[in-house]
Amino acid sequence: MSKKVLITGASGMVGHYLVEKCIDREYQVRATDLRYNEVFDKYSADTFEFVNADLRNFNECKEVVKNVDVVFNVAGVKGSPRRAMERPNDFFTPLLQFNTNMMEAARLEEVEWYVYTSSNGVYAPAERMREDDVWKAFPSENDRFAGWAKRMGELQADCYRVHYGQENISIVRPANIFGRGDNFGEGSMVIPSIIKRICDGENPLVCWGDGTPTRDFIHASDVADGLLMVYDKKITEPINIGSGKGFTIKQLVETVVDVYGEDIPVEWDITKPNGDPVRLMDTTKSNGYGFYPKVSLRDGISEVMEFYSNEK
Repeated sequence: MSKKVLITGASGMVGHYLVEKCIDREYQVRATDLRYNEVFDKYSADTFEFVNADLRNFNECKEVVKNVDVVFNVAGVKGSPRRAMERPNDFFTPLLQFNTNMMEAARLEEVEWYVYTSSNGVYAPAERMREDDVWKAFPSENDRFAGWAKRMGELQADCYRVHYGQENISIVRPANIFGRGDNFGEGSMVIPSIIKRICDGENPLVCWGDGTPTRDFIHASDVADGLLMVYDKKITEPINIGSGKGFTIKQLVETVVDVYGEDIPVEWDITKPNGDPVRLMDTTKSNGYGFYPKVSLRDGISEVMEFYSNEK
């Protein structure tokens, strides 16, 4: 029989790719979010069900998880480091509610497997963020509220292992995610922010800091593949999902400008903060399980730029 899967945060950037991949596998998909995504219109009611649910409400979590075999919890709050520092409760309390409610509802329903999407925000600043180092230090001061909220989800999984003997939870820590359907509004992340400002005609393009910070970017489609991989292989140790390759913000900006196809002058406002100097995932473990990203930074940026141009 086909597996029945629940995908939370289904209308989001990773979620709608994951829905598509699960439909391709002929799974029965129940998708939930606060809003419906028009890309779901193409799916048949025989294989796809959308449920509008607020995961901050435990009773709604208990309802939406009924009669499913697998839960992919990709619900989250996306926003820039600046928003995380200035409006931390936009992240902290909702993430605690999403994570705690869904994992407990899945436990009560005796779901076969649960995949929890954590974050690279759980790590302290490091040249390489390695899975086993998380509990040796604290999250970055630039990401501590969301980082601690995500850590609590991981700790909840460990709590269930100790208390109930559960060994059916996978934990994925993605790098900086980008892709079609990204947030281009206030407080957006670096890639959609740069794309929006270039496409909207900002000239010169003014960027914060000096362009030297290094980041690891991964396309949302690749993250969805990583989530399916940990489920397929029943991996219970936390796994980084990233490219393992570092790009400076300056290199990123140059790539976006090059994809846009016009020579746009760039100015760096060094009075603004850089953020952590390096946030780069160690991908030794995920590579060992056979995971390698398929979408290059340039190809992904081209897709996001086309998406934004068509949507604006």
